[in-house]
Amino acid sequence: MTIEQAWSAVFTPFQARLLSDIQSVPIALRPRQQISSSKTTGNSLLYLSSGFVGICRLDRMGRRQFLSLNLPGDYVDLSGFLLGHSTGIKNAFGAATVRETSYDRFQAFHIKATDIYEKFWRISMIEASISRYWIFRIGRLVGRARIANFLCEMLVRLYARGLCSMDGFDVPLAQTDIAEICGMTPVHASRMLSELREDGICTFAQGSLRIMKLPELFQAGQYRWDYLYLGADLDHEIREMASVGPLRRRASA
Repeated sequence: MTIEQAWSAVFTPFQARLLSDIQSVPIALRPRQQISSSKTTGNSLLYLSSGFVGICRLDRMGRRQFLSLNLPGDYVDLSGFLLGHSTGIKNAFGAATVRETSYDRFQAFHIKATDIYEKFWRISMIEASISRYWIFRIGRLVGRARIANFLCEMLVRLYARGLCSMDGFDVPLAQTDIAEICGMTPVHASRMLSELREDGICTFAQGSLRIMKLPELFQAGQYRWDYLYLGADLDHEIREMASVGPLRRRASA
């Protein structure tokens, strides 16, 4: 996933190429590999070319609460980089690839290309918007609504990048990962996924989500995607598919 593909609504093709040119060669990450610890000060910005990276915090018992999930095309913990240190532990879920941009080379945009530098604040604000929505999901939704809502978010974010169709996706998450992301016990999460399957809405097994009734999944999750700031055309496209008519496929980028 290139910067131009992921952020075509933010960066011009020329700006995207400039950003790509100052990135390192791809760095491969192993499944479940830890990238950094909480409160470490990084000297490079990480761009996720492929794979999935979760950011979590641990309580004193070592139990995880996930704070965010980065998808291909995301900058990993951009706000932590801009503020000087991370506040979470980063782990690759499956195999992943990242590319680094050194702080010095990135900081040069502040002087030489302020328009590019300022656009990173927009990306950071979108990241913050997603974080606020995660608070809503865990704080207000319960049971299968919470699970369905998370699945809807993954679907829409991946679809917006051309990484899946609206009838499902593949992601290297186990049911225990989804439980931790949603602040639930594995038993509770498994039961809610079973309910969605028994109602013929969707199935999730071995990291593969298959959707049979898309509007019902959105309804079960009380899901609205306005916090993702996708743009009017894509918003309309998803709205049509989430409410009426058969599922349609969108060509991958």
